[in-house]
Amino acid sequence: MRGIEEKKTGNIYGNLFTAYSGKLFDESVELFFKRHKMWGIGLNWFRDKVCLDAGCGGGRFMVALARLGAREVKGIDISIEAVSVANQRFKQRGLGQVAAKVASVLEIPYSDNYFDYVVSSGVIHHTPEPYKAFLELNRVLKPGGKMFLSVYGKGGLRWFTNDIFRHTICKIIPFKAMEKLWVGVGIPANKRYNMLDNLYVPYCYRFTEKEVSRWFTDNGYTNLNRVKFERYDYEVLSSRVIHGEGWIQIYADKIL
Repeated sequence: MRGIEEKKTGNIYGNLFTAYSGKLFDESVELFFKRHKMWGIGLNWFRDKVCLDAGCGGGRFMVALARLGAREVKGIDISIEAVSVANQRFKQRGLGQVAAKVASVLEIPYSDNYFDYVVSSGVIHHTPEPYKAFLELNRVLKPGGKMFLSVYGKGGLRWFTNDIFRHTICKIIPFKAMEKLWVGVGIPANKRYNMLDNLYVPYCYRFTEKEVSRWFTDNGYTNLNRVKFERYDYEVLSSRVIHGEGWIQIYADKIL
């Protein structure tokens, strides 16, 4: 039986990801291409690869990977609603090589060394055991494959403010009531997602770049490449004051 915390997290993300309009969803797919070009990561590499999105939400990265020519794209998510909507989107787009299923990143339902590419963006810090989740991602990734991991970084005024709201106002106003309020004042679905998940999920861990890099090096990875997120430029002092370690996004190659 799914735990209470997992159900709560799944319900929150189910609400947030299924609220995306067709236009917002398509824009989120395009972000995958734009960011990789900005980072200087070649998109041709994904052709004919077997890929996993662990914590796939509404399936935006999966659609992007299919459009890049991936041979097989699998996704897992704990939200029943998000998985259902994702699979509808794949069917509408005629993406027969793409499928999502309900599962936890703490127990990925695939065999060892199954995937050429694993992406998990903004997911494992919302689990009770983030490092265990990382080890599961590592387990299903082939030697010679690539992982893209995104997690929250520690520190900064933003998280200080977030936690004040998280432990005060958000204890009084339920998630659904807060979401209805934000919908009522016209805040779009992608903006609601960027804020409300941090405020209401049971687990919201943060890390330093050193900690996350150690996970990779301890498990046989090389070519670690931290890539920037638009709003979190960790090399700029003002950004570090506001966002601390920021949004830690690392590409790495598995060699063992």
